[in-house]
Amino acid sequence: MSRTVPNPASPATSPAGWSGPLVALGILSLVLGVIVLVWPEATLLVVAITFGLQLIAAGAVRLSVSRDLPSDPGWLRPVSMGLGVLSIVAGVICLFRPNASLFVIAIFIAIGWIAEGIAALAQGFGSDRTTGTRVFLIVCGVVSIIAGLVVAIFPGSSLVLLARLAGIMLILIGIAEIVAAFMARRAAGTGSTGSRPAPAAA
Repeated sequence: MSRTVPNPASPATSPAGWSGPLVALGILSLVLGVIVLVWPEATLLVVAITFGLQLIAAGAVRLSVSRDLPSDPGWLRPVSMGLGVLSIVAGVICLFRPNASLFVIAIFIAIGWIAEGIAALAQGFGSDRTTGTRVFLIVCGVVSIIAGLVVAIFPGSSLVLLARLAGIMLILIGIAEIVAAFMARRAAGTGSTGSRPAPAAA
């Protein structure tokens, strides 16, 4: 009688389970970043709505990914979910308070990106990932945190400066997310080939 050695990574906790949403988020970040950069006369309303949508999408993806995170270590899942909620809240405020001051919008964009970066770092350090996936999750988190800090520290005295700066940061975040997702998918594909049927028992 033959038996099959189970794959230690179940579909729920496999990197492939969250690589799809991360690719979609990365593409969205890239597109929104380009739109903000090339928009000839971006208004504060356009900037608030654009980055509000990105923050809400990032928070939703983070919540979706959090459900599939391993229960060990115990802090990883609640921290990831809490930071996802924080990102969504920041996005909602940007959407529904678009007439707030330039400084307020910049601060909430920064809060959302820093929260997302911390969540990515927690996922990279706190879960069992391959080296490549772990590295790119950490890189993605660092890029997001740096982007948030740049926008918070240098919000700019003009809307044009904020739009250009945040647009560039958003494109960098999108690239990092897409690379991390493809690394995760590649790692999942490599891991699935390691599961082979055990020889038949005598």
